Amino acid sequence: MVDSCFRCGAELGAPPALCASCGAVQPFRADLSLYAVAGLPETYDLDVQTLRTQVLALQKGLHPDRFANAEPAARRYSLEWSTRLNEALAILRDPLRRADYLLQRQGVDALGEQVKVADPELLMTQMIYRERLEDLVAARDLSGMEALRQEVDTAATGVVQRLRRLLGVLPCVEPEAAGAALRELQFLDKLLGEIDRREEHLQNA
Repeated sequence: MVDSCFRCGAELGAPPALCASCGAVQPFRADLSLYAVAGLPETYDLDVQTLRTQVLALQKGLHPDRFANAEPAARRYSLEWSTRLNEALAILRDPLRRADYLLQRQGVDALGEQVKVADPELLMTQMIYRERLEDLVAARDLSGMEALRQEVDTAATGVVQRLRRLLGVLPCVEPEAAGAALRELQFLDKLLGEIDRREEHLQNA
């Protein structure tokens, strides 16, 4: 299906936000994925710099200030597109949120509150990491905390690589494995944040 401008009928590019022929901002389409909004192919292995460049260019052309004197509909359309572009950038640039979004797109809610997964290996990993962190904090061992942070960061990078493989073909054919990887990445991300906070607290104490 080829999108056409509601005003002049010209064929629209991707995303179908602005008409290159007459300059009209197009009605926002709620059915578009965040990838389509950003004008990018739907893939987990996404180049974040390309995403950022693409979204910033689109935001510049669709900024509500450019349509301040336009008719109310055009102002509304530009605001809707701009809001959705902000959402696309925030979600798709983050490996955790991007994976969650792609799984949600195929009906897999791996991080939902109703998901009760007893993963003994992950639970043991969580316990070991947290005990190590508490010991380092108690000893005020900043160099040890930095080493732990690097170790956790390396582990998170490994999980992202696993997600690249699992989500390399969409829809994902191993949703349970992808969900498990996503939960592991969520834990590691939270742990990195906790390490940074505890490290900062010790430095300022």
